Amino acid sequence: MHTETILVVDDSKEVRDFLCHSVLNTEGYKVISAQNGTLGLQMAIEHKPDLAILDINMPGKSGLQVMKELKQSDYDIPIIMITSYGSEEAILESLRLGAKDFLQKPFTVEEVLNAVSQALAESRWQNERAQMARDLSIANQRLQEQLKAWESLNVIGQAITSTLEEKDVQRRLMWGINQLMQVEAGSMYLVDEEAQELVLQVSLREQMERLGGLRLKMGQGIAGWVAQHNQSALVLDAQKDERFYAESDKRTGLFTRSVLAVPLTLKGKVLGVIQVLNPYGTKSQFDQADQKLLEALAASVAVAVENARLHAEMRQTVTLDTLKKTMVTLSHYLYNYLTALDGNLSLLQEQFQQQNADPILFQMLKESQESASHIQAVLQALQRVTQVKGITYANRTQMIDIETALQPAPINNKLKPNESMGV
Repeated sequence: MHTETILVVDDSKEVRDFLCHSVLNTEGYKVISAQNGTLGLQMAIEHKPDLAILDINMPGKSGLQVMKELKQSDYDIPIIMITSYGSEEAILESLRLGAKDFLQKPFTVEEVLNAVSQALAESRWQNERAQMARDLSIANQRLQEQLKAWESLNVIGQAITSTLEEKDVQRRLMWGINQLMQVEAGSMYLVDEEAQELVLQVSLREQMERLGGLRLKMGQGIAGWVAQHNQSALVLDAQKDERFYAESDKRTGLFTRSVLAVPLTLKGKVLGVIQVLNPYGTKSQFDQADQKLLEALAASVAVAVENARLHAEMRQTVTLDTLKKTMVTLSHYLYNYLTALDGNLSLLQEQFQQQNADPILFQMLKESQESASHIQAVLQALQRVTQVKGITYANRTQMIDIETALQPAPINNKLKPNESMGV
C-alpha cells in the first residue's frame, strides 16, 4: 500500500478525473488536485505533497511557471510534466528545471504508473539518504556526548582513588560533574555540624567563585532545604521557587533558571549537598533523567568526600602524636642532664656553706641554681602540652589548646628529676 500524496494540476477535468480516480487512487495513493496553476502552487506549498503532476500548458499560470516558483521558494519535490504534441522546447525547459519525467498526451495507465513509480523511487532514496545523514549526525552527537560522559566519569573515578587531599578531591569531583551534566555552574556544600550550617566548599565557573565562603542555615535556599530534608530538589523555574536564595544571583551576576540539588548521604547521615545550575546544549531545564544520574553520582561522591576528610583528620592526629613523642624523648634526656647538674650544684652549695667562699663565686652558684629551676619549668610546660586535649576550630579542624598548656606553673626551688612525663 502506497502512502505518498500526489498533487495533480490540470485545467482539464477529464484528465484530472482519469489520473485521480482511474489510476492513482486505485493504487492506494492519496491524491489532491487543482484546476489551474495559481491554485496548484498554493496547494503544493500548503500540503507539501510527495509528487506533483503538472500540465505544462494551462491558462494563466502554466506548469513551467509553477515549477519555477516552487524552485524559488526552495520547495523541492519531484515533478512530472504533462505535455502535448509539439511541446519539445517546453519539455527541454522542464527537464532543465529538474522535472523527473514527462507524460505526452494521450498516455496510458501503465505509462503513468511507471513514471510515478520511478520518480517516487528516486525521491524515496534521496529522503532515506537525507534521513541516514540526519541519523548519523544525531548518533555522532550522542557519541561525542557519551565520550564526554566517559571522560567525566573517569575524572570522578580518579578523584575518588588517586588523591586524598580534601580540596583537590572536591574540585576534581565538581569538574567531572559539571562536564558530565553540561551545566553552567556547580557547587559542593558540606555540613558544619557544630554551627548547623552548610558551608560552600567549591564552586566552579568564574562567577560562582565570587560567593567566597558562603554559609547557609539548614533550610535556607534550595541547598539548605535539601540538606534539612535529605531529599533531592528538581527546580524547573528557580525564580518562581520560594526556596530559591536570590542573594547568590546578586553576588555572582548569574541568572539561575533551573536548579538540581541532591544530598550527599553516607550511612543515613547528610554530609552535604551537590547543586548544579542551568543546563546548556539541547535543553534549558533539568529533568528526571538528570536527577537520577546526579543521585547515582552522589553516592560515590559522598564516599570520596568522607575518605578525604578522615585522611586529613588522621594526618593531623599523626602529626600531633609525632610531636608528643619528640617532646617526651627530648625531655627524657634533658632531665637526665638536669639531674646531674642539680647534684653537682647541691654539693658545691654545701662546700660554700662550710667555708668562707668568694662572694662572686657564691653568686654564680645561686644564678646557676635559678637557671636550672627555669629549665625545669620549661620541661614541665612541655609535659602539659603533650597531655593537653584538642579543641575544635573552624570546619572540624583539630588544634591543640596551646593557651591552656602554657599557663605558668609553680617553679620548684629543689629539682625533682625523672618526676614527669613518665621518664
